[in-house]
Amino acid sequence: MGVFGDRLRREREMRGITLDEITESTKISRRHLEALEGEHFDQLPGGVFNKGFVRAYARFLGIDEDQAVADYSAASNEQPEPEDKFPLEIHQEPNRELNPRRSPLPLVFGVAALVGVLMGYFFWLKSRPHGPEAAQQPDHQTSVVHDTAPAKGTSQPTPGQQNQAPAHAPPAAAIVAPERLARENTAPPSTEKKQADKTFVVLVKAKEDSWVSIVADGKSVMQRVLIADRQKKVKAAKQIVVRTGNAGGIDVTFNGKSLGAIGNENEPRTLTFNSAGLIQ
Repeated sequence: MGVFGDRLRREREMRGITLDEITESTKISRRHLEALEGEHFDQLPGGVFNKGFVRAYARFLGIDEDQAVADYSAASNEQPEPEDKFPLEIHQEPNRELNPRRSPLPLVFGVAALVGVLMGYFFWLKSRPHGPEAAQQPDHQTSVVHDTAPAKGTSQPTPGQQNQAPAHAPPAAAIVAPERLARENTAPPSTEKKQADKTFVVLVKAKEDSWVSIVADGKSVMQRVLIADRQKKVKAAKQIVVRTGNAGGIDVTFNGKSLGAIGNENEPRTLTFNSAGLIQ
């Protein structure tokens, strides 16, 4: 095994990661991963696929991708591909023969259409009824309605009934409003508030450089080396899984409460949390 493959294997084992885990995440077959670590480059597809495998492998481990690709090129004696020449020539100045002078007819038509719209708007304003006459018409109609006599066959209220009727009946909205207000005040809390009460928070802080993987509610949040004095805060509603290759190099807190020492230096460890706390 050469220097390139041996370095990949050591970085992987230091983090407590198996080839099957890398295969599941990157969709690279285990046979190709073993060929990378063993530097059996003739067993790989070749070309850009090999560099893509190296980048995906390095990204999962949290190491420098460009450096890993450079180490692969040196180990495989693969020459960098020359950059393709741009196939088109760009002219500094446009060809005047291909850009004849535009016809002024569209501009003339546009101006004529604008003038027609303005004239139509002017005549419409002129044909509208004046404001005072329009304002007086509703008052006249109202007075006619009050002065007309009741139709035949309709009974008028007796004086006793008129006395029993309230002088000013409250509007229906004023009666319904208190009931509606009571229902709104007794309405159950929203679903969003219930969901917010069920969430929990896990904070991971690095005391020294440590590889950390966090999955929250089935979604990968991070898979990289957490630099010393840096921290990662994650919120979830169902489950959080924290994996590390250096249990002694990180501190973990659940909802603000520290878990204390979770392992020794360079010791792989997996922690599983739910809303009740640490379950594994």
